[in-house]
Amino acid sequence: MAEIKQEPMSKKKLDYVRRERTREMRQQIISFSLMIFLTFVAFGLVAMDVSPQFVIPIVIGMAFIQVILQFYYFMHMKDKGHEFAKLFIMTGIFFALSFVVTFIYIVWIGKPI
Repeated sequence: MAEIKQEPMSKKKLDYVRRERTREMRQQIISFSLMIFLTFVAFGLVAMDVSPQFVIPIVIGMAFIQVILQFYYFMHMKDKGHEFAKLFIMTGIFFALSFVVTFIYIVWIGKPI
């Protein structure tokens, strides 16, 4: 196997790396806790037998927030070097929204051909 030559870090750089990793871990834990909380709120709303006209938009909104948090924190989209992946994700979101809007129009709003 090839040997990995790693130079020792200076104390200043080691402290910086530790602070950055601690900050990153704190952000991930807060994000994860927020997603768990949003999941519990969604289950609570459904279990309370509240009107579907009230529950459905709120649950969809919370799901959208969770998707954004997962992309941003757990898929590391905030880091540099992920521009190509971001392009594909945004293209997919564009086509998904176009698909949903088109079929909502066809099924509920538009006149059948």
